[in-house]
Amino acid sequence: MTILVVEDDSSILSLVERLLSSKGHTVLAAHDPDDASVVIAQHGKPPDVLLADIILGGQTGVDYARELKKQHPRLKVVFMTGLAHRAPAALRTGLGPVLHKPFSAEELYRIINEL
Repeated sequence: MTILVVEDDSSILSLVERLLSSKGHTVLAAHDPDDASVVIAQHGKPPDVLLADIILGGQTGVDYARELKKQHPRLKVVFMTGLAHRAPAALRTGLGPVLHKPFSAEELYRIINEL
């Protein structure tokens, strides 16, 4: 499975990339939606899953997920957040579940496997 991870915190991005790669997934890592567009273009095909932080600098992960899902309707989406009050709005979109930071490797693997 190819998973695009969009996270503006480099340490979290690196950790998630290592965890998912260790399970055999192809991970496309990006710090923001603009970076993600470049990474997808370099990869040559869309990801199967978007794992995005809800807050991404000038754009939200929710807005980016909506945009990417319009282009790739089969895309699965999972959000991440360290701000619990942001989760309900993301859940109401119906785009996908929310992982609450800090999350364990087991929680990450479970949510990806459930997709």
